[in-house]
Amino acid sequence: MAELKLLPVSENGQNYTVDFVKNLHVYVCSRFFPYWFEFSWDYSGVNMLGRKKPAPHSFDIAKGSTHMAVTREFVEFTVNDSRAQDLLDWMKDIKVPDEHFFQTLNHNPQMDIPGAFLGQFSN
Repeated sequence: MAELKLLPVSENGQNYTVDFVKNLHVYVCSRFFPYWFEFSWDYSGVNMLGRKKPAPHSFDIAKGSTHMAVTREFVEFTVNDSRAQDLLDWMKDIKVPDEHFFQTLNHNPQMDIPGAFLGQFSN
């Protein structure tokens, strides 16, 4: 396995190596650890606390953009349906829940969510 060696980089007393390592952690996690929603994380999002139980109501977890256009019926479902509230509660300790919550609701056609995607997925 290759070893990454970092040389200290500082300017005007600021250590930039620390910032680089923090950003590298985010990059590596998002690119090479795509199933981070299966784990609980501390508030900082740095320390993994353990594996989570499966998502409630057999939701298939999806990830996507935080920017989306949805119907009024979809929004009403997310606010009023107990399954959506259970999912939101389950996601309280995952990384970037804002990139998973609405996307998961939108990509589970078996849940019959109004305004959600009803087509077939392709790999």
